[in-house]
Order: sequence, then C-alpha cells, then structure tokens
Amino acid sequence: MGTSRASWVERNRRAVLFGVLAAAVAVRLAVGLRAPRPFGYVWDLYHEAVMWAYDHGRLPAPTDCWECYPPPLYVIAGLPFYALGKLAAGGAAAGGMRLLAWASMLGVGLLVYYCDKTLVLLRASWNERLLAMSLALALPCLVIGSYAAESDILLAALMAAFFYQLCLRRLRPGRRFRGQALILGALAGLSALTKYSGLLTLPTAAAVLGPDMFRPRLRRRATRDLVIVFAVAGALCGGHYAGNMRAQGKFFLKPPWLRTVHADDGLRRNLARYDFLSFKIADVVSLYRPETPGKLDTFPVYRSVWSALYATAWTDMTFFSLPERQPWVLPQGYGEGRVVAMVVDTPVDAVRVAAYPAKRVPRPLIELVLRLGVIPGVLALIGVLATARRRALRPFFVYAGLSLGAYFWWILGQDSWALKAKYLLFLLPVYLACVILGLRAAARVDRRLGAAAAAGVLAAILAAQAYVWAFALAP
Repeated sequence: MGTSRASWVERNRRAVLFGVLAAAVAVRLAVGLRAPRPFGYVWDLYHEAVMWAYDHGRLPAPTDCWECYPPPLYVIAGLPFYALGKLAAGGAAAGGMRLLAWASMLGVGLLVYYCDKTLVLLRASWNERLLAMSLALALPCLVIGSYAAESDILLAALMAAFFYQLCLRRLRPGRRFRGQALILGALAGLSALTKYSGLLTLPTAAAVLGPDMFRPRLRRRATRDLVIVFAVAGALCGGHYAGNMRAQGKFFLKPPWLRTVHADDGLRRNLARYDFLSFKIADVVSLYRPETPGKLDTFPVYRSVWSALYATAWTDMTFFSLPERQPWVLPQGYGEGRVVAMVVDTPVDAVRVAAYPAKRVPRPLIELVLRLGVIPGVLALIGVLATARRRALRPFFVYAGLSLGAYFWWILGQDSWALKAKYLLFLLPVYLACVILGLRAAARVDRRLGAAAAAGVLAAILAAQAYVWAFALAP
C-alpha cells in the first residue's frame, strides 16, 4: 500500500506540489488577513526602526528606538516595502506596516527554496524532498512568522543561501566555480549586517574550509578562498561593527532596555536558572489555561530550554493568544495615522491595551501538535547519531554546533525572553536534512519501520496545518 501511494505521488508530481504550495499560501493569507495588528505577529517591534528611518530620512542610531540597535540591513531592505505600502494606503502608516509584514513571505520562500536545494545535494529523492518541504511549510512558527515585520526571516533566508553554497563547495567539488568564494563572502557579510548571529557564517566557513589548508594539494586554493570570504564579508559589514566600536567600545550593542548582558553575576545566576535537561509538553499545554495568571517568562517551563524552543517552534506558546502572557502593552490606536510615535515616546498616562487579543484555539489540538511534533524531532536525532562519522556531513554538524553553542552562550547572558525558536530558524536546512537521514536509518532497519516513521511525520504536518488554521481563524 505504501509503495502504491508513493508511485501515485511520483506520477502526479506537479499536482501534488501545486497542492502543497497552494495550501501553504492559503493558510498564510488567512493568518495575515485576520491578524489584529498591521505589523503582524512579532516578538519585538522591529518595524519601529523602519518607521523611524522613513520619517527622518536616515538610518537610526542605536538609541533612537527600542529596536534600533541591531545591524541595519533589515531597515534598508524594509524601507521600500514600507514606503510603497504607505503610499498605496494614502499615507497611512498601517499600510506601510502591512506590506512590510507581508514581505516576510519572500524570505520564507527563499528559506524553503534553499532548504530544498541543500537536500538535493544529499541526493534526496523527490518524495523525501516533498515531505521535507511540507514539514517546513507547515511548521507553525514559520507560518505565523510569514506575516511579521521582523528580521529573523531575512536572516534565515540569507544564512540558508550561505549554507547551501558552503555545502555545494564541500559535497560537489566538481561544481565549484569562479566567484563562489565571493558569493560566500557576500552572503556572510549580508547576514552579519542583518543580525549579530549572522556572524556565525564566518567561523562556519573557517571550520569547514580551514582543514583544506593543511593538505598540500588544496592549501593554496583553500587559503585564497578563505581570504576572499573574510575580505568580502568585512567590506560589507565591517563599517557597521567599526562604528559600534567607535560609539560604545564594543562590537555587539545590547538592547536599550537591558541593563547588562553577560555580567559575571548574571552568567552564574542564569546557569543555575535555566534547565537544559527537561522536556515538559504537559506544562506547555497548561500555559493555555487563562485562569492561570502571569507573564510567559515567569513560568518555570519557559526556563526549560528544550521545552521552550520546541513549543515556540510548534505553537505560539501563548504569546499571541493570551494577553496575560505578553510582556508589553501598546498605546490605544497604535499604528493609526500618517506618523506613528515610537512606543517609548508615548505619554506615560496614555491608555494602553494588550498587544494581541485572546485567541481560543482548542487545547486538545495544541496538545496533539506538541505530541506529534516530537516524531520529526526524534528522527532528526536518529539522523545525527546514524551519520555523525560521515565526513561529507561535516558542514551540517559544524554549522549546527557553532550555532547552538553561540545561542546558549547568549541565553546565559540574559535573564528573560531569550528562548524563541525564531532565533534559530537559520538551522532549518540542518533540521530537515537530519529528519530525512533519520527516515533513511529507520528504513534500513526495516522498510515497515521507515514507512511508519514517514507516516508519523505526515501526521505531524497535518496536525500543524490544523493548528495554524485554528490559530488564524480563532475568534
């Protein structure tokens, strides 16, 4: 039966692919069109930096607004969308915010495209690629984030393109071409100019290409390529980081609302505060009980690192559906008119309302998604264990290891609100590849086991689709 279904899918490739893409677009339209805020579903108010740049005719300084401290590429890339949307709306700022939020759809498309191209390098079959693409397109954080004026989707798309080029160079030496190092350097520089985590591209390139410098036959080319990568990246983003050093004596600027980041006492306190060993699905589901008061970051389950990262990938973890869980409120009427004041500039006594109203998504559906979402996660872990010694997969493990190490170091430097799956969306190509490798490992043990595992992934996809539709249409 499984073979006959697979052959039917093979014979009807175009129709099946069209159906998957149509479903992905439809649910994203529903999420965006029914969003209560013109800037979409955001954890941070990145759109304010774009608005500030539009209103003042220049890039903002790090202290001009709450979200003006990151590198400026998102502001530069977002300005045309904001300006065009505002023009189309007759000068209303909400129109600019809406088009800026919709622009994330382009980033999602590029992210999934480069995930698929990376799987091609692993010689994934068409059915494997279709399953991986369906999983990526159904992932709730990527669906909800498709209508969001935030920089994380842009960063994920750029880093996925960088990772594909790096894997292409490593896994397909015969397809190397002149200028590939220039492309790697440009993508690394643009990533670092989007968010500080984009700088991970440079140590990843050094760790993957560097060993060739110790092989006499490859030394000259590897040295030249690494110099080009770092030189091009430095030319693109060096000015920004040099400006940070001149202004504040440090490469990385902290958010203006944080008093300290990585203070010695904070590191010690947070190392004991965060839980890296537990995984608490039942506690996540309990968050959706509105009768339990409190901000999301005050609950112990939010400090359970794997629980919080998993829950923010497969659900909204109440952030967009329960007002009492949200960390901030917005001035009443925020987003209306031609010029919108920054939140921090509004009068203290101004009437404020919840950032997002309550959404009633059935708790049994939320629990179902969280239970079934474990299946691709377990397969990804199996894929890692089954292929850890394969030298050809070194770029995947280096990229993931450096990224997780840097992210955990960053987590320990902050007291709250550091655990969000959106910060790790650039690891989506690695996640999907490991899921496929895990499916292959299961099929090698027994074909029926492989078929059951694939059915489990499909069940997780369908449950995620049901959840995001319920989220979009919830009253």
